[in-house]
Amino acid sequence: MGDRRDDPGKFFVGNLSWDTDNDSLWNYFSQYGQLSDAVVIMDRETGRSRGFGFVTFRDPKCVDEVLHQQQHEIDGRQVLS
Repeated sequence: MGDRRDDPGKFFVGNLSWDTDNDSLWNYFSQYGQLSDAVVIMDRETGRSRGFGFVTFRDPKCVDEVLHQQQHEIDGRQVLS
């Protein structure tokens, strides 16, 4: 996976609920703009979420709007972006 230097529309989302999946992540962040990817990182051995993921917007300017918001809550948990 690249970092924000490789793709300015991509950012980290941490402190995810164990119940959050790719669809939840996609549905929440799509309110800020068109996404090209939203993925929760899973543990290869257990198949459970590792508690973080990445979201990529087609328009990198959408990231600024997300970061401008002080709080984001997905599946009942405040997440870090």
